[in-house]
Amino acid sequence: MSDSWHKRLRYFCEYCGAEVGKDARICPRCGRFFSSVKCPRCGHTGKVEDFSFGCPACGCALRPNDAPEPIKRAPVPASPVPTWAYLLALLVLVALVALLVRVLS
Repeated sequence: MSDSWHKRLRYFCEYCGAEVGKDARICPRCGRFFSSVKCPRCGHTGKVEDFSFGCPACGCALRPNDAPEPIKRAPVPASPVPTWAYLLALLVLVALVALLVRVLS
């Protein structure tokens, strides 16, 4: 394969699917750190140099118009505020109202 083929290979973040430079260590979109390349077809991981002409295990090479689908991850739900926090806020509010009533009378 020619050097022009090597220059056309594309690399993508396995977490969010964003295109990254071949020597990137941090994804510019999601900020995840990666120290190796992972083949989107077979899952083989290795150094960037090992993937100079595609995956050394299965031969997969993404051409300029190929892009893997980003991995669908379930959204992490925001942790609900615990009940005790609501009760504490209500208690503080009641104490402030009682103090205000005492001061004003």
